[in-house]
Amino acid sequence: MTTSPKTALLSRRRFLSLSGQSALLAGGLALGAGGLWPRWALAEPDLAAGLLRMGRDIYPHEAIADRYYLAPLEPLLESDRALIADGLADLDRRARQAHGKRYGDLEREDDRVALLREIEDGDFFQTVRNTLVVGLYDNPELWQPHFGYEGASWQQGGYLHRGFNDLVIDWL
Repeated sequence: MTTSPKTALLSRRRFLSLSGQSALLAGGLALGAGGLWPRWALAEPDLAAGLLRMGRDIYPHEAIADRYYLAPLEPLLESDRALIADGLADLDRRARQAHGKRYGDLEREDDRVALLREIEDGDFFQTVRNTLVVGLYDNPELWQPHFGYEGASWQQGGYLHRGFNDLVIDWL
């Protein structure tokens, strides 16, 4: 079988794009659908995917990249690894009993939310929820572009004389 010179050659542009992708992966970062994932998420993709799915079900913001959900959860893996691993295993067990699939594999949001309601009073759920509420809503990178919040106003003399009601929040 012979190949034409056009298909046999690897262009410089293609070579550089392929080598750049492998360097990115080797460096500990991966580009997923939601942006760059932290290094720990690449090392434990099942754990990261479960926590990400849970975080997005608790605080659903489609426009926010995955990394903003995953980054605040990293300290939990250092301080409460057993709680997180056991909690996700329990959530998967409940999902398999109710739907025959793992929690992260459930397509319907209503099914996932129903499972979260079953565990919402437990330490696992509360720990993840409390960590994410601070990690997402106290992140200045997300304030203006995603939530319409301009930040603190005391440096400018407060809101009273600056148009306190100029906040545009379309997601409430």
